[in-house]
Amino acid sequence: MSSSAEKPRRGADENELWSRYLAARDRAAYDELVEHYLPLVKVVAGRMAMHLPSSVREEDLYSAGCVGLLSAVENFDPARDVRFETYAMGRIRGAMLDELRSMDVLTRAVRERAARIREAERRLREGGSALSPETVAAAAGMTVEELCETERALNMASWASLDGESDGEGHSVASLVVDESARSPLETMERRELLELLREVLDEKDRLLVVLYYHEELTLREIGEILGVSESRVSQMHTEMVKRLHYRLEAAGRRRPVRGEKQDLSGKSEKSEPKPPAKGDWTA
Repeated sequence: MSSSAEKPRRGADENELWSRYLAARDRAAYDELVEHYLPLVKVVAGRMAMHLPSSVREEDLYSAGCVGLLSAVENFDPARDVRFETYAMGRIRGAMLDELRSMDVLTRAVRERAARIREAERRLREGGSALSPETVAAAAGMTVEELCETERALNMASWASLDGESDGEGHSVASLVVDESARSPLETMERRELLELLREVLDEKDRLLVVLYYHEELTLREIGEILGVSESRVSQMHTEMVKRLHYRLEAAGRRRPVRGEKQDLSGKSEKSEPKPPAKGDWTA
């Protein structure tokens, strides 16, 4: 550590902070000690990240290391005659390794078998032998079934990070993946305008009718029981609501569905044979 990193912050004496914390578990002293030693976490995270794939973010290591630092401050015993920095860096590194293990989908047994397989393949290549499942399994001291299971587990664990790699222009793989389910900007704008129009035209009872009929899919009789009106009154309310919406849509420059079309809440129309109003239709 540099001399600047060893100087306690806020002008407090490091030994005094430790004395206050160890004597009465002073919370303020604890917080200052943690803040003072935070640079240790950054150092360990930076060193460890240099030897890890880009899919592992240094920020994740730093977060795990902070947990290790908190544990180090809480459990440090000066009577052991060990510098806190030495003790803390071990704790910080251990917390980061625990985080890496939690991210690893492979068990230790699988990794051990994988190492034996790679070593067997190396020996066979050097000896000029042909590589086949049978020869590799025999050289690795396992069955062909164990060899295949290990390879399948390794293949499943070979996940690519969509954000880790980028091209020369800084575009990550994730930015090139198209979300087929996403709405187009035009559709999003039209939907927002339609929702604003619905809020203007529909009162509270109309909104409840829309939710019960089109989303909850209740019958007119069931809606009437909830609203305290007859089934015929619910039908009349629905018809009046649809007429108001048609009028406002026309006033807003939207095409009213021609006869033989039906229109749902999204504003889309589709051709259909003329028939009496059915559940979910906007025409009445």
